Amino acid sequence: MVLKSSEESYLLEEDAQDKDRNVCNSHGCDGKYPPIVQGSMWDKIAGSFAKGRHALAGGLAGIFVSICLHPVDTVKSIVQVHGKNQEPLLQTIKRITSERGVMGLYRGIPSSMASSAPISAVYTFTYESVKGAFLPPYLNYVMREVTSSLQEYHSFAHCGAGGCASIATSFIFTPSERIKQQMQIHSCYQNSWAALIGVVQKGGLPSLYTGWGAVLCRNVPHSVIKFYTYERLKQLLHPSTEPDADLSTFTTLVCGGLAGSSAALFTTPFDVVKTKLQAQMPGSQGKYNGVLNLLKEISRREGIRGLYRGLTPRLFMYVSQGAIFFGSYEFLKRLFSFQGEHHRVRAEPCHADNGPRS
Repeated sequence: MVLKSSEESYLLEEDAQDKDRNVCNSHGCDGKYPPIVQGSMWDKIAGSFAKGRHALAGGLAGIFVSICLHPVDTVKSIVQVHGKNQEPLLQTIKRITSERGVMGLYRGIPSSMASSAPISAVYTFTYESVKGAFLPPYLNYVMREVTSSLQEYHSFAHCGAGGCASIATSFIFTPSERIKQQMQIHSCYQNSWAALIGVVQKGGLPSLYTGWGAVLCRNVPHSVIKFYTYERLKQLLHPSTEPDADLSTFTTLVCGGLAGSSAALFTTPFDVVKTKLQAQMPGSQGKYNGVLNLLKEISRREGIRGLYRGLTPRLFMYVSQGAIFFGSYEFLKRLFSFQGEHHRVRAEPCHADNGPRS
């Protein structure tokens, strides 16, 4: 997930500070330098503000990704709902803009943007909690000695954490998607708030969770496949690298794009089912009775092609969102003037007559 990248930058900041606190040991002080001196209170406050700015940059970058890719998501949803009667992609875009204007491509985006912050917070908390339970700190030291089976366990730990995080966020994500897709498909609502009121009035609160089963069937396998593929690609491209080692931006983009695309390829049938279920008007007599029933119905009417409608725009989103996020995130870091800004602990000589350090 792009929302995870802001949290990853926070962890990189922590890693940099840990390395600086151990500068004395890494240079072989041999008693010439005193124990590591803790930073002053003002240094800690400054470090906290730096972390906050990292999180702010990540959050704003995530919003920028939503703004850039929401039109692609709108086109994907319309293609999936209309099924085999749907016209080509370019014709779909022309029809949307002619009937609704350019802003018709952005219908439902307030729902996505309003839920992005709580979804990111819940996902991060759940992911880090589960991963911490699977991977206690001492395990990193063991991994330096035994890398065969434990590296495999490391990959599965990330998969399990991602799956659990997807389940936790589904309670916020499902209502948000329900409102967003009502706005994308139908023109009877003026804004997302009107769509929320209309859905609740016509179908009650349970109507907000229409398609929840399809959300789980899509998001949980997506997280598992994505994290496992990402970890395996890291090991393939850098076999000598420790499991939690930092990668270059290019390597991260390549691994992330391939992992996200692989996950999207396997989970698109459930994405089609989710879209069809959530696009149904609330209170109407539902045409579909659950995930498995709808999968069989689509297969019978449209064949395997029907289960993969919208795959092209979906793959485009997963390949491009990483580049858009990292580009905007680095720009915002420079804008906030904290590129490379973190607290460094300086180890001073024990005695003034020891001379300068080499």
